[in-house]
This record gives sequence, C-alpha cells and structure tokens, in this order.
Amino acid sequence: LKGLSGNNLTLIDPARTYDTITNELTGSLYFAFGKYSIEVEQQPTLVNGVDPALNEPPSAADTEAEFATSDYNVENLYDRRDDPFDGCDFNGAGNPGCPLSGPPFAVSPPYDYVPASQEIYEAHLADLAQQIAGPMHAPDLLMIQEAEDQDICTVTAGAMDCGVTDNRDGKPDTLQELALAILAAGGPAYDTAYDRDGADDRGIVSAFMFRTDTVELLPVEADDPVLGASPTVDYRGTALGYNADVSNPKALNADLPDDVNLDTGFDGTNVYTRPPQVGHFRVWRDGIGMSVFTDLYAISNHFSSTPDARVGQRTEQSAYNVAIIEALVDAEADRVISGGDFNVFPRPDDPFAPGQQYGCSVAPCELGPSDQLGPFYEAGLNNLWDTLVAEVPRSAYSYNFVGQVQTLDSQFATDGQFADLVQVRAGHFNADFAADYDGDVARGASDHDPQLARWSTDVTIDRLRALVDYFVDSGDLSAAKAGLLHDRLNRATTFLSRGMTGAYLSQLHAFGDQAQDLAPAHLTQDAADALEKEADRLASL
Repeated sequence: LKGLSGNNLTLIDPARTYDTITNELTGSLYFAFGKYSIEVEQQPTLVNGVDPALNEPPSAADTEAEFATSDYNVENLYDRRDDPFDGCDFNGAGNPGCPLSGPPFAVSPPYDYVPASQEIYEAHLADLAQQIAGPMHAPDLLMIQEAEDQDICTVTAGAMDCGVTDNRDGKPDTLQELALAILAAGGPAYDTAYDRDGADDRGIVSAFMFRTDTVELLPVEADDPVLGASPTVDYRGTALGYNADVSNPKALNADLPDDVNLDTGFDGTNVYTRPPQVGHFRVWRDGIGMSVFTDLYAISNHFSSTPDARVGQRTEQSAYNVAIIEALVDAEADRVISGGDFNVFPRPDDPFAPGQQYGCSVAPCELGPSDQLGPFYEAGLNNLWDTLVAEVPRSAYSYNFVGQVQTLDSQFATDGQFADLVQVRAGHFNADFAADYDGDVARGASDHDPQLARWSTDVTIDRLRALVDYFVDSGDLSAAKAGLLHDRLNRATTFLSRGMTGAYLSQLHAFGDQAQDLAPAHLTQDAADALEKEADRLASL
C-alpha cells in the first residue's frame, strides 16, 4: 500500500475467498510467480460472501459405527523454547545455525521458524486446537506434518514440564502442547508419537496424534515386516542404518539411486529429507477393550516441496512409499493408509502440461505430465481425492498458491481399507483465508486444509473372532474355552454362506449366551458383556 504508508511494506486488509471489493483501486502493475497483480494504493472495501468453510464441510463420524482419520500440515508449529541440543533451533539465542553441507541441499542459517512472541505461539496452538475440536470433529487418528522436532518436555499433571534433558519422553513437545490446547477447547484427550529420525535439517518432522479413548499405539514386534529389525521393503536404494530400529512409529529412508533424474533439482542425497513415519494402530469403536476394533498401518508423509522442482526425487519418494505399503500387504496387512502433504498434484492434474518439457539440462528433455504420484496409482492404491472430486468437485482442493487452488494433501488407501470408506471431505478453514490474525475465529491457522475421512468399523464375523482372540491375549478369557466361542462363529459363517439366515442368527444369539455362561469362571464379566453386545449388534444388522 505505497500510497498509504509511503512504502510497500504495509499489508492490505485480510480477505477471503468469495469476498467482493466494492471500491475502485489503483496502483502499479506487478509480475511474480507467472502472474500479474496490482500493488494497490488504497485499502480495499470488502464485503464478505459465503463462508468458504461451508463449502461441503466434513461431518462428524458416527461413533456407533465409524472412526475418522485426517492428514494435517500444521505449518511450522515451533515453540519459543530454546532446545539446548539443537544449534538450529533458536536464532539469536546463541545457536550457530542450521548445519551446512553445501549446495544444492544446504540449509543456510538463520533458518528460524520460532514465532515472534509467546502470544503468537499460543494463538497458533489455540486456533489449531479449535479447528481439530470443532469443524474437524476430533478425528481418531491425525497424520501430522511440520511439527517441531524437539523433545525436552513431558506432560505432568496436565501441564508442560520442560527442562534440559534430551529425548525426554519420546514425544514431540509442540504436539503435546497442542493436545493440551485441544482439551482446553473442549475436545478429547490425544496422545502423540513420532520417530526423531524423521526430522529434516531445519527441525520439522511428521508425526501422529491419536485419541486415547479410541486408539492404541500397538506394541512393536521384532518380526514386523516394516517396524521390525529386518524390514522387507524391496527398494533398489541402500537402506539407511536406522531402518533396522525396532520402533513404532518408525521412520524409513534410503540412499537416492544413481539413476534418478535430478535435472529439476534435489534437496539431499537420500530419497527423503523428511522420511515418512509408519505407525501401527488399533482403533476401537466403543472404547478400548469394549468393542470390535480395526488394526491398521498409517504413514504420515511430507514430500519435498515445489511441484515443478525436484521431480525425479519426489517420484522416488512415491516409489519408496509404495514399497513400504507393498511390504505390509505382502505380510497380510491389508489395511494401510498413506496420507499427508505430498507437495504435488494428483492425477489428472500435473505441474507440467502434456508435451511440456522439463528436466532439460541434458537433451533429450522429458515431457509432461510428470505423474509424480504415479507409483501409487500403478500399485492399485486408492486416492481419496478421486472420491472427493467425484462427489463434491468444487471442494476438492487443499491449498491456494497465488490465487490458484490446488491439491497437495491427500490420503491413499489399500483396497481392504478403501472398502470401508464412508465419506471424505476437505476442511476449508485455512487455504481460503488470510494468514492468521486477531478476530478471524480460528481461520488461516495453517496454509493447508486437512482432508478428513470417515471409515466403517461396524461389527463383522471376522472382527468378532479377533475380539475373542484379544480377550485370550489380555487374560480375560481362558484359552481352553475360546474354541467354544470360535465354534459358534464358524457355524454362523457356514449357515450364512448357505443362505440359512434363521440358523445364522440363532448361532449369534447362542454365541452371546455362551459368553455369559463362561463368566465369571472362564471369562471376565466385562468381556462377556462386550462379546454379547457385539453379537447382538451383528445379528441386528
């Protein structure tokens, strides 16, 4: 606003999508990022149009039969604490700056995302918390991007307890503080998890947040096909050392193969600068130990930025991600979700038009479209964006770059998981709004909109069998008596396959009665009640 302030540093008043300018504006023509704009000399007079957040908003999961997952890039969620173990953390607090390794993948100091004040940080937390507890309807599982890689705090008596111990509790401090803010905003309790090997040089990391009333982070097994000591990920690049860690969640990475075309740039010698986080979770419908459950693997991703740069590297990030998923599927884990900020557009959108040249330092040039997420599609994975754009096309976006909406964030699902999809929607309370400012009612807290998916978790014969086995493992059911309950379910399955509905229902009711007969000598009363409740529910479907 040069005419108002005498310089070009004064910001225009915040606007949002669908606003209308009612006064005449004049100014100088400006060209940047391939677009023309006007450096106006007057403040625009704005009249609000429809609220963009009402553009096909997500609806709450039916807790009687569904759970919800969401990706969410929380945009540089850094706190004001100086991490004494990170020289890149806090410019001006005696830190030397981020490590330098030379171009083209150097991170030059200062690379400081610390908020300008504690008040700004707390406002960021509060807005994110209000979004998660409010229009996002408190998803059961959140795949988070751009949290700060810092762990010098723990939560004690409902408050942050911070000191000078590194790796204090194995959980990211800013997300623990966000979980407390969600509680204060009226939302449920969340726990957090991450693998610090997934952080990049500037200190951001992907992670998970999950509701403590419905979700468990499962114990890790040494023979797990991905989380165990010998991952079965089949990829031509050499695996990094931390891939052998036994961890849940776990970051995985590899050396970038020599045959990758790097003409459009790259940001490191590994496949990922921010390795994906792979987590194994159990999601309960009616509370932990009280209902049937769904076991699933989730992958939180943050691919390299800039859709029309780092094309070869980002394509390899897709390929490696698919290799992780295929290792899980080969080990009979049919429920996998891979979500997050992929930093490139889904099919059929692409940063390169058909026939457009790119990667041209050495002829012949490659031609668009670049199809950087192609490995996901070629592996038969289901992009939830395809469902979103088919059902509500005007709402199928997650980002706004210089006035152009686009999709950078999504969730891919295996067939086994996709079969349970109930609905997917984007929450439009960030990308259509100006950056966060006072009085915006938790709008613009990030530059990305989250994508929320609802999944069926209703009772089936297989889930009822799994619940019986769970109670054996937990010690609530005598292993010697579990066969009686499995026999009832096997009979029910046989009768159903023969179309004998009455006999099928009779076996389900007999299953519930038998569970009660086994209590309390061979089965705890709570477990018996849960089994009878689930069998009755299945019979009513």
